[in-house]
Amino acid sequence: MKEVKLMKSLKNSNKIWCIIFVILFIPLVIALNKVQKHYTDKNEDELQGDISFVSNRTDKSDELNKLIEEFEKIHPNVTVKLELIGDAEEILERKASLGDMADVTLVPSVIQRKEFYKYFLPIDDLGITKEKVYDYSSGVGTDGKLYTLTTSESWHGVIYNKDIFKELGITRLPTNQAEFLDVCNKIKSNGIVPVALNYKQSWIMRMWSDIIPYLYNINFEKGVLLNNEDILGNDSAIYKALNLARNIYSNGYCEEDPLNYEWRQCKEDILDGKIAMIIWNSDFIYQLEDLGMGRDSIGMFPLPDTNVINMTGDYKIAINKNTKYPEAAKEFLKYLFEEDRYVKAVNIMSNSKESERTKEVLNNLNEFNLPVKFQSDKLLNETDEDRKIYNKYYTLKNSVGLNYCFIQSYITSENPEKLREDMNSEWREQRDN
Repeated sequence: MKEVKLMKSLKNSNKIWCIIFVILFIPLVIALNKVQKHYTDKNEDELQGDISFVSNRTDKSDELNKLIEEFEKIHPNVTVKLELIGDAEEILERKASLGDMADVTLVPSVIQRKEFYKYFLPIDDLGITKEKVYDYSSGVGTDGKLYTLTTSESWHGVIYNKDIFKELGITRLPTNQAEFLDVCNKIKSNGIVPVALNYKQSWIMRMWSDIIPYLYNINFEKGVLLNNEDILGNDSAIYKALNLARNIYSNGYCEEDPLNYEWRQCKEDILDGKIAMIIWNSDFIYQLEDLGMGRDSIGMFPLPDTNVINMTGDYKIAINKNTKYPEAAKEFLKYLFEEDRYVKAVNIMSNSKESERTKEVLNNLNEFNLPVKFQSDKLLNETDEDRKIYNKYYTLKNSVGLNYCFIQSYITSENPEKLREDMNSEWREQRDN
């Protein structure tokens, strides 16, 4: 009898344990099903698409393709096609006008902030904020949304070969135009070309009207509009800039054959010590390093007679509004900027506020005893009236033809005063109507 009772007891215990097991197992099965569904959904929602990416760094094909390969390993259903363009500004302008921009594209300078929404997708959801990067504000449209990200920060001035200066006994850097031209004369008399003007390159010629004038007077648009000043008057910041460029050319202080002088040749001549200086942005220093020039042989100083060091963003990158794969394009753009991947690939100065190299560059600028201004700060603090003044100035500037073609003509003209008078007359007529 005891054995029968024991058997019944064991059977009852087994039933109880089975019930307990089933109760415990059911939630586990449900949980496993949820996990499986999560991974299934993730695979179904995984990024996919064929997108294009355009860069002006034709010298960094290997590095950029490696970057793309790494991205495609993370997102195997996404293919990124790289397009490298040389004369970037003109090509980008043409692509924008034809609606043929890449999915992830450099932004041509002709597209203003008020027009961003017409061409690009908002990218506020990428997690990039003004607390993290410099020049954030320049990527914000007039509707308050973020559309573009600046590839790097740089400043414009005179990049020079320290070894040449040392050999010729030039120990004091010029601070005004007279001193600068004296230095040029000394260099030329020793059989070296003083300055690479790069007359043929439209994107460098634009610098003389779009960037350098602000180094003489950061608010010069207000003067020519609110004070009814001539655009090329004696005190005009643009006139000062063009006058310097013309003096370099007319004194024979630049390349001998400006109409046929190519950008690639310019870089080779600087490396070979055939040219002593170039007026361009600070990121070019890193290009010279990549080409083999020793960092200790390269120096930079502010343009003579200028009153400020203006930190500006280089090319901006944005997402084409008409992309077929917006999520893939956004993820690739985010990937480029995370951990400074694009910056490291093309060797430029990061716009990240945490970058140690950027901090070092900014600290070294203190030696020039000039205020260092960020373009983004100006945009952040501008008023509606400021925007109206700039928009009117920009419209007038384009309307009267104050572009790189005019700059080229002015630099080489046998009668620059006639060009100047005609430009001032046209400016007054259109400004007052």
